[in-house]
Amino acid sequence: MISKLFIKTYNQFINFFSFSKNLQELRAKINKRIDIPEKIQALPPSHPRGFIKEFRKRRTTIGESYLRISQSIDSGDYNERLNALSLLAEHIIYSRSLKMPLNAARVQLALIKQVIKNRDNKRAQLELMHDFTISSFGHPRSIRKYLKRLDIIEVPESGNQLKDIPAAWDFHVHDNASYGKKSPANLMIDAFIKGLSELTIAHNTLTSEDAVKEVLLAGELLGIRINIAIEFSAITNGKRFHYMYILPEFKGKKKSIKKFFKKKSDDFKEFMQELHANKQSRMHNIKVLIDEFNKTHLKEINQQYSSDSSLFFQPFQFHPDDAFWQKINSRKQIGEFLIPTFKSIFEKRALAITSEYQQMVKNQHIYQKSDILSIKNEYHKIRHEYAILSPEYIRHKYFADNNQIKPESAVSSLDEIYQLAKNNHAGIKFIQPLENGLQEAINLILQNYKFLSHAEVFNLADYADNKQKDVIAFNQFIKFLNQGNKQALWILLTENNLKVNESKLDEAIKYISSNQIIPSIGSDATGSSEFAPGMGFVFKNQLPQWQQKYFSKKHNKLASEISEFVYEQSRVPKISLKKSEKPEILCLGQLQESKKNLLGDEFMEKPVLPSDAWEYFNPGIKNIFFISIGFLPAYFTVGIEYALLWFAITGFRNMFVDLISGNGLNPKLWNTNDINWTNLSNSLFWTGFSVPILGFIKNQFDLIWIWAHTGFLYEFGKFFFINISNGTYLATHNYIRGFDKQTIRANFFRSIIAWPFSVLFSPLGNAMALPSIVQAKFWSDFVASIIEGSNKFSTTLKLKDRIMAKLLPDMLSEDVETEHLAALDLIYFTKESNRAKTALKRHLILSISEKKKWHKWFNHKKEMLYTEYFYALTKYFDNENNYKELTNFIVSRYNKEQALYLINMISEHYYLFHKWLKKKGNIN
Repeated sequence: MISKLFIKTYNQFINFFSFSKNLQELRAKINKRIDIPEKIQALPPSHPRGFIKEFRKRRTTIGESYLRISQSIDSGDYNERLNALSLLAEHIIYSRSLKMPLNAARVQLALIKQVIKNRDNKRAQLELMHDFTISSFGHPRSIRKYLKRLDIIEVPESGNQLKDIPAAWDFHVHDNASYGKKSPANLMIDAFIKGLSELTIAHNTLTSEDAVKEVLLAGELLGIRINIAIEFSAITNGKRFHYMYILPEFKGKKKSIKKFFKKKSDDFKEFMQELHANKQSRMHNIKVLIDEFNKTHLKEINQQYSSDSSLFFQPFQFHPDDAFWQKINSRKQIGEFLIPTFKSIFEKRALAITSEYQQMVKNQHIYQKSDILSIKNEYHKIRHEYAILSPEYIRHKYFADNNQIKPESAVSSLDEIYQLAKNNHAGIKFIQPLENGLQEAINLILQNYKFLSHAEVFNLADYADNKQKDVIAFNQFIKFLNQGNKQALWILLTENNLKVNESKLDEAIKYISSNQIIPSIGSDATGSSEFAPGMGFVFKNQLPQWQQKYFSKKHNKLASEISEFVYEQSRVPKISLKKSEKPEILCLGQLQESKKNLLGDEFMEKPVLPSDAWEYFNPGIKNIFFISIGFLPAYFTVGIEYALLWFAITGFRNMFVDLISGNGLNPKLWNTNDINWTNLSNSLFWTGFSVPILGFIKNQFDLIWIWAHTGFLYEFGKFFFINISNGTYLATHNYIRGFDKQTIRANFFRSIIAWPFSVLFSPLGNAMALPSIVQAKFWSDFVASIIEGSNKFSTTLKLKDRIMAKLLPDMLSEDVETEHLAALDLIYFTKESNRAKTALKRHLILSISEKKKWHKWFNHKKEMLYTEYFYALTKYFDNENNYKELTNFIVSRYNKEQALYLINMISEHYYLFHKWLKKKGNIN
């Protein structure tokens, strides 16, 4: 009890001094959306950094969009999910990161996902939201820290989408249109976070055009290449085997999807009928399992409860036409659909026994010893049953297959499916090959090799049920067949006691030598299994050096034979190997422990780690602490006056650079929001410790300088050592703080550049009685303000330029709504920042030439070549009716507060922007 009380008190103390008030308020807003999702308001699209940020913070928009996707699983909601995903993609892909934008986007989406998952853990949510804020700046060291913490790979930053990057892949996954738990949009989010460049999604029917549309369009939004396949089973060689019919690539997306579904009614008629028969068998099997549960398991579950009790588990009522049962696409999904009922009953039972147990503990004197023991046993049993309840647990314990199950194998002719695939430029993949054993898998290949384009040489979900030796043997069998290596095949078959018809083997070798079977691997992930690591594979050499060793330790590695074969012959994203380097395939997922169901009275609180306590300490208090600590060594070295001057130089330089880079030289436009206070406090902390170091260097120089301590040579030598030491110190603490190499080099050389200035102006500094180290500090920061200001100006301009590149094409749209939204965003950006006008000008004016006329006042005339964006903007703002139409658009689309803000904005800045546009175009 004392330990629990201490932990609780300690955590309360730490939490009190952690996080900012703004972060606390933001958490409350996000949780309101989680608890009451119907309060989420859909806004018309806007650029993430546009006027929409005045109504809703970026992370809130991302969180709300993810909520709308994750909480909507019905197939009829696919348009809503796609709209939400479109908004999410727009906001998540945009960040202030210029060096690692794609990785920053994946990190931020993963963090928001975890914020929502940790709804009931206040500190975890606040930590994640703090991490989101830090990751927004896109600092490479921060992004890599979060990649490691979240256990996701770093992908190359080439400016391309994932599908154009040789990253991770998975050629066998499921969404909820087949055996999976998640909607296609939700699955694509997970794939984006994991860094997958290509996915094959397996469906078990083609009755839903919407499901195919959603997965393809979701992949397009997040830049992931998607292949669609139909998974089916068929009786082959007297055994039930599984296959994939791989559909041809959909080009043109929406149009090609419509064309395919229009055509399939004829070409796929018989195949669809067979798949429908499989569905009927599936519904029969689900009924069998439900009936068996009601007949057998319910007796045991309800053994001590009366039928009129609220704790009684009522039998399931199965109706094949009921929408609820129709949603179950596989027996594997039964646990997922039935767990709400199980949890409801078992939770009530756990609450009831807890009440009885607590009563017994407080009044043990009125109970018999046997009763006490009985209640204790029942208490622990029921609480344990509730805690371990999960979809997989329910399926394995209560819904195991029995002898009344019908094979879902209506597809009888592999030959006919092959002809269909051939006519439609598709292929057939042999999956889960070892489900009937290695011998049967090899027999199937030798009997049906002409029909197979691919073979799944590794299936992650199926791997646990098969010996590694058999998996490697099958992999080698396909490899040697492709090579036409009969001798190696015979050795392999002999070693594994496998028997084949030699003539059949010769025929297969002859055919496959020119029609090779492509090896494939897949996770068979459904998004819910506790027995397989999950989706995604990557070659180790595709990871950056810092991640290779770490990922190899934490993640499963495929056998070298499989990795080498897949690298050599499979069509997977890959990069060239270095000399002496061998291909290694790593699984991206990991086995997760089943999350226990908690009743609420468990003490799960753990003490906050000191490192976490400091990392998430209230930033305002933390900044004051840093400044105070840094001031002490400066004060004890040069006294309070010069220490304050020293800090004033550093502080002014940091603030000046932030303000100038944000909004230029006009003080009226300066805003304290542009100042990075955390960076400022860190700079003051580190600069404080530079004072005694530079003072020591100066004193040591004076000791070794045997000549007069005046004159040019003395000043020249003294400032050389002071500036070199200052540059070395700056580079050292920059490295410790995680700055990039370019910044570290710039801060070292800024002190070198400041050296001649210090020497040149030393007579003036000496006349003012300024210590030498203060003079060196001033000129170092003077140079730094120019270098940092230029860099930050360039960074700000690049960000604004990226915004304009995304926004201006919307002004060419034929859609009126898109055009109005782009106009609102342009007005917002240009009134907010001068840098936005500079970036916009770059996109409007293609080139400028000057023609000088030599007359009285030496006037000259500029001739400009404009882009199509300039003419589109001019056309829009020259149209006097557009102001009224824009006002009507605002009034009809936004609520009162939002409309008032936008109306005030356009009333003040619409014509100012038009005037600026005319001026830039030299139009009178």
